[in-house]
Amino acid sequence: MSEEHLHLEEAKKLYQKAVEEFEIAREKNESIHLRDACANGWLSAVEATYAILVKNGVKEEELPRTDRGRRFMVNKYVERELRYIYFSLRDNLHVVGYYDGTLDFDEMERYLDDLNLYIQKVEEIK
Repeated sequence: MSEEHLHLEEAKKLYQKAVEEFEIAREKNESIHLRDACANGWLSAVEATYAILVKNGVKEEELPRTDRGRRFMVNKYVERELRYIYFSLRDNLHVVGYYDGTLDFDEMERYLDDLNLYIQKVEEIK
């Protein structure tokens, strides 16, 4: 199995985990599970981004492991539409949702939809 495929499969698993945590959060109306959903959603976006980078010739051992490194690589290797989605997911799931804990349920639902779209678009890249 190719490295890009492994990253995409991990992205999908984390996306599903984010959806499950979100459903629990909404059912219980609690922020702890919502933050967990944000964390899993962000990790899903990172894995999908790794798949893009590998598809664009970045070697596995060169994949960035820091936010700063990912930012540099995304700006260098990712096309505009996906770059915008990536940075939106980063700002909203990672910063607003996870760190600040201020994302609401309606917003989270939209970002999960955006994340699903991001993963689908990554799969379509040849």
